[in-house]
Amino acid sequence: MLRATAISKVYRDPAGEVTALAEVSHEFAAGKITAIVGPSGSGKSTLLNLLAGFDDPTTGQVFLDDQEIGHLDERERAELRLRKIGFVFQSYNLISVLNAQQNVAFPMGLAGVSAHERQQRAEALLRRFGLGDRLHHLPYKLSGGERQRVSLARALANDPAVVFADEPTGNLDSKSGKTVVAALQDVAADGRCVIIVTHDLRLADAADVTLGLEDGHLVSEPPHAIGGPA
Repeated sequence: MLRATAISKVYRDPAGEVTALAEVSHEFAAGKITAIVGPSGSGKSTLLNLLAGFDDPTTGQVFLDDQEIGHLDERERAELRLRKIGFVFQSYNLISVLNAQQNVAFPMGLAGVSAHERQQRAEALLRRFGLGDRLHHLPYKLSGGERQRVSLARALANDPAVVFADEPTGNLDSKSGKTVVAALQDVAADGRCVIIVTHDLRLADAADVTLGLEDGHLVSEPPHAIGGPA
């Protein structure tokens, strides 16, 4: 599915070199939630950006379905992200002037899906996450938990193989956070690879696999030893 092989990221400036990520290797399995945890500055965001093809590793390789992302040009990477990768963000990143159904349908339009199919699929995804009565609500009329579930439905719009979630419960209360965790577990049960960057130890506990990062290195300590507030 998604595989990182000895990936490192080194930034160079006049003061010298800074290693943001060092020799990280891992195979991210389909049908599983993998949580990436660690303190601020540990390399979590760097790892996510490399796995998603937003940046290139200094050394090492990233493969999605045995295709090396580093060999793709920017257009090919954008196409890969559109069709094979979904994203969920802490701040939701919904389009404020579009209602819930239109937000979910938006990436389908970029992928060339017909208007009728976009509408049907968007409604089905929203109903799946308990938002059948919120189809025509603008984001500001939705609670934080509802907005995050809209964001998750949008991440599934083009039937991706991999879903990245960057601090998906960071802005939510405990009850809403549990709802989003259950939704992510449901997504993984589809056979998708779900990768979460989080400080939320409850979310990490719900994952099938937990990777700890500290100073750019994978560490073996349990997540409670390396987690903490953002």
